[in-house]
Amino acid sequence: MKTLSHPELRRDAVPSLKTRHLLAASLLLLGAASAQTVTEPKGGLAPDPAKTGVAALPQPGGALLRWTLPGNQLPDAYRLTREGGGGKVSRDLPGIAPKADAIKNEWVTAQQYDFLKAKFAAPVSDPFEKLALQLQTLASPGIARTLNLLITETGLKDGTPYSYRVVALRGGKETLVGTATVTPGAPPAVTPPGKLSATPERTRVTVAWQRSGGQVMAYRVYRAENGAAPQLLQPSPYFPTKDPAQPDRVTFKDDALPLKPKTKYSYQVAALDLFGRESARTAVLVADTGDAEPFPRASLVEPIITFSADGRVSVKLNWNAVKDARILGLTVYRGDTPDTLKPIGEAAAGSSTYTDTTTEEAKSYVYGLGYKLAAGVTGPLSIRGAQPLNPALPAPPSGLSAKLEDANTLTLSWKPAAGRPIGYLVVRGAAADTPSEQLVSVTPRPISATTLKLRLDASPGTGMTFRVITVSASGVSGKPGEPVTVITPRIGGDAPTLVGVEAQNSALKVSWTYSDAVPAQVEVFRQNPKGDLVLVARLPGATKTFTDRNVAAPFAYAYLVAALDAKGKRSDPSNVAGGVPLNIAATPQVQALTVSAGSGGAVLSWKADKGAASYAVYRTRGNRQERLSVVTSPKYTDVQAKTGDLYRVVPLEGSGIEGQEASITFK
Repeated sequence: MKTLSHPELRRDAVPSLKTRHLLAASLLLLGAASAQTVTEPKGGLAPDPAKTGVAALPQPGGALLRWTLPGNQLPDAYRLTREGGGGKVSRDLPGIAPKADAIKNEWVTAQQYDFLKAKFAAPVSDPFEKLALQLQTLASPGIARTLNLLITETGLKDGTPYSYRVVALRGGKETLVGTATVTPGAPPAVTPPGKLSATPERTRVTVAWQRSGGQVMAYRVYRAENGAAPQLLQPSPYFPTKDPAQPDRVTFKDDALPLKPKTKYSYQVAALDLFGRESARTAVLVADTGDAEPFPRASLVEPIITFSADGRVSVKLNWNAVKDARILGLTVYRGDTPDTLKPIGEAAAGSSTYTDTTTEEAKSYVYGLGYKLAAGVTGPLSIRGAQPLNPALPAPPSGLSAKLEDANTLTLSWKPAAGRPIGYLVVRGAAADTPSEQLVSVTPRPISATTLKLRLDASPGTGMTFRVITVSASGVSGKPGEPVTVITPRIGGDAPTLVGVEAQNSALKVSWTYSDAVPAQVEVFRQNPKGDLVLVARLPGATKTFTDRNVAAPFAYAYLVAALDAKGKRSDPSNVAGGVPLNIAATPQVQALTVSAGSGGAVLSWKADKGAASYAVYRTRGNRQERLSVVTSPKYTDVQAKTGDLYRVVPLEGSGIEGQEASITFK
């Protein structure tokens, strides 16, 4: 037998094992058949030798007993006491079997025997060496028999229970190794591992299985490459650690040497119990490292958007075709955002296009592309946005008509335009042939209705035309439709007389008189510099002046007025007069500036000026001027003031222009 390949056991004999958990697990397995409880001490590598326990395995007409080396040191002898079958028997065994017997039975070689006897003559203190020796002993029945840790009992009666008590003797002192109970007969089979699974990667495979019960202490993993003969993988036997997240599962990483990419490997696992018995191997499990190869990436490119004559939208998705036997097909996703993607269709493996015909114009979409695999769908791997915008000009509505409800109210109506426009813009011009660039918007934004009621703020007899523009769902404005002409009605009656327009600072004052009785109301119309005529005021009839402050210099404005009777009938318009507003800028000033000593320093105060938005406060000390602050209230306190400081306060307009400043000295 070949168990120890060299007289010296190296620290790296079990490099993949976690010492503390592994040793404790093996000792727990060893004591599983004992009535005593085995626990792992906090901070130690091995439990108390007296609590390691004794394991027993029934045999026809006998039993096998096994325990661990107490204290990792050879005792002088072991005393076995057996009760059962009508009697009590004790016998002593040496701490290590005679060398001649060990060699004769081929348990170990002479060199190995000498090494074991010398190594365990004193307690092993190095934790790595202790672990290596412990695992070698557990893994090798020959070493265990040489150290009298594996004992065969014969001459027992099948079906009769027997109890054993094992004591280690050293220097006249007894140390309890453990107790066990066994009933001779056919031994139970070693429970094989269950639920074998494998997770392949490019150059390694992680094999996992369900832990075996009973007295299983380790496992043997076998691997075959592409149908070749199975090979026992190292380390063997494999002593598993325990994962707190999956205490019932064992994992083994086959990565001692890198595996070959794109290669099929077959695995089988067998359990090994404390007595060196191996269970039946599991069924063969095949792992293909090619399954871990990166998938070729299918990347969506800019979609192709088309519109049919009737306005229906098609979004054609394109991507590079991928060929991989693992890809069974492709899944197309769509949503409003990347977080709301849901499957909308499928494409065959190797395809490169998909057309979505269920979209709406101008709506924003996000598309995703994923793979269909044997294990399921991957989810979106490539994402691309799309917004079907139609650049075509929409057709204008038809059937535009105008109806005067009264002298001041007009209702426009038209038939809906083709397609699904978001709304309509109504524009106005002076005549039917008014160029498009001179049309004035009546609706500032598109309206969805096909009727519009307007208040006519034009003088009687004024002609104007209206047109309607369709705005598509893509936000494209079409050309103005056919015009409809409207002339504000002339009611008759005496017109007011416009006396004149007086220019004022950023304002114009309009004055008029009546030749007859005072009307119920009077309307003031203004023609802006761009030429449009707007109603700027409707006032009580007794009013004869109006100051228009919604004007700006140096532009010219024209005015006319019309009278309204008690029923709202409008007179003919007055004569026209115009004017240009003045631009007189008032400069803010700092007045009544004072400075006094206060509890917090020098207190500055002055009279507020409504033309000033803020005030800048400066201090000059010696030859150095410093800006202290910018305030909005007419007051400031300098907590660091000194006698002789010169203060300067400058008013600032909202535009930042400085006004007339003032200065004062702190005395």
